[in-house]
Amino acid sequence: MAKNKIPKNRSLNEMMAGIKEEITFENTAWDDEETGKRPVVNRAGKKQTAADFRAQFFTPDLQEKVGNLLLDIKMAYYKDGIGDISFEVVKDGRNVLIKTVPKTSKKLKQQ
Repeated sequence: MAKNKIPKNRSLNEMMAGIKEEITFENTAWDDEETGKRPVVNRAGKKQTAADFRAQFFTPDLQEKVGNLLLDIKMAYYKDGIGDISFEVVKDGRNVLIKTVPKTSKKLKQQ
């Protein structure tokens, strides 16, 4: 019975030579950075990025509805004499809240 010797001090590339891993959602990294992303290929063959996945939830119809509501809120602030507002998006359980706060100018902060 012959013993096989295990080579020592091999690099990771030498040990993993010839092995190809199938890319799935479990082993794919979803970074917010644009560089270093591994695109996922959908069934139609088009490459899809993490930004594409996020954008599919915000359909044009939903964008229009949210835009109209934000415009109404902006106009209500304007009628009260407040020109600039800022938005903050917050996750509350299974809900998404968009909070509006009037922006304070530098002149008001100094007084």
